[in-house]
Amino acid sequence: MRVLFLTRKNLTQHPGGDTTQILQTAAAARDAGVTVDVHDEPPADLAAYDVVHLFHLDRLWENLAHARMCHAAGVPAVLSTIYWPTNDFDVGGRAGWQGWLARRAGPERYASLRLFQRHVLFCAENRRLPSAGLKAFSFRARVRELLELAAVILPNSAAEAEQIRTRFASQRPVVVVPNAADAGIFRGPSANAKRSGVLCVGRIEPRKNQLALIDALRDADIELTLVGQPGRYSRGYYDRCRKSAGPYTHFIPQQSPAELCARYQRAAVHACVSWYETPGLASLEAALCGCGLAVSPGGSTQEYFRDYAAYARHDDRDSLREAVQTALQRPQSAALADRVRREFNWARTAKRTIAAYELVLGRAPATPSTELERLVPSDPSDATNST
Repeated sequence: MRVLFLTRKNLTQHPGGDTTQILQTAAAARDAGVTVDVHDEPPADLAAYDVVHLFHLDRLWENLAHARMCHAAGVPAVLSTIYWPTNDFDVGGRAGWQGWLARRAGPERYASLRLFQRHVLFCAENRRLPSAGLKAFSFRARVRELLELAAVILPNSAAEAEQIRTRFASQRPVVVVPNAADAGIFRGPSANAKRSGVLCVGRIEPRKNQLALIDALRDADIELTLVGQPGRYSRGYYDRCRKSAGPYTHFIPQQSPAELCARYQRAAVHACVSWYETPGLASLEAALCGCGLAVSPGGSTQEYFRDYAAYARHDDRDSLREAVQTALQRPQSAALADRVRREFNWARTAKRTIAAYELVLGRAPATPSTELERLVPSDPSDATNST
C-alpha cells in the first residue's frame, strides 16, 4: 500500500503537536509495512498512490484544493480532522485586534472572516493570487464540502467525532484514531526520585492560556516552569506572561525530547490549562514520565485522562490554583502511565490509521456512516477509550 501524507506547508518551520502526530504516524505506518511519502505539495501523479491522507479540518485554504485534486484523479482522500470548535476561545480568549474582530463579528461570521484572512495570507506567503472573493469563504459550507470529499475522517476521539457530526451534519464514515506519545523516549525516573514544582510545556500563546496559569499561581509559593517559544503571532502575549510572572515562575526555551523527558521526570505536576486540547501531546508525554496532571476539560481531555487528572476551568483563577494543588497533593500513581503506554502509543495509532485505509480500499467491512465505529476491536492488548 502506498500512501501520500499531504501536510501544511509550514509543518516543520512552525512545529506543533500536529507535527509530532503526522511524523510519528508516518514512521509507525512504515514500520507496519506501508509506504508513506510526506509532502506539502501534491505531486504530478497522484494516481501513483492508493490513498492520500490530509490533516486539519479547518485548514481549508490548503486542504480543499488538495481534496478536489484527489477527487478529480480518482484517488481516495482520508482526513485527520484535528479539530475542536473555537467559538468560546474566539470570543473570550483571542487577544489583540483578532479578539476584537471575533467579539464584534460573533463566532460564525468570524470563522468565515478568518478563513478569508488565512487564504489571503497563504497566497501572499506563496506568491499566489487569491483564488476567490469573500463570498466563497463560508466556513460552514467549505467544511461540509471538505467532509463530503473525504472518504473517511479520522478524529482523535469520539468526542471530536461527535462535534463534527452535530456541528456540520456530517455522515462520513469515522475511524477514531487516538493520539499518542513515545514510551521509548518518555518514561518514569528511577525509583525514589525527588519531584517538585509544576511544569507547563507548549507554545506560549492565548489558546494555551499560560497567562491565566501564571496569575493563578503567582501568590501560591509554587514553582512554575514554562517550556516553549512564543506562538507565531503571540510575541505580545509572551511579553505579558513575562511581565506577570512572579519570583517562582521560570521560562525555558523549547527543548529536545530527551531534555523534556528529564524535566518531566523532575516535575511533580504537568499543567495544561488550554481553552481546548485534543488532548495535548505534552500531557500524554508527562503522564508517561509519571507526572500528575492538571488540565482543563475543554476538548477531549476527559476521554483520555478520565479520573486520573485534576480538572480546572480555564477562565477561573481559583479553579486553576485548586486543580494544581489537588494534583500536587495526590500520591504518585503508575496507573495513568500504564494506561497511556498501553492505549496511546504510535504503533496503535498506525494500526487504526491503516484500518481506515483498508476500509477505503474495500479491504475491511463497510461501516454505517452514522455510527462512530471503532474498526479495530477493543481487547486487553489493544484497548480503546472511544465511547
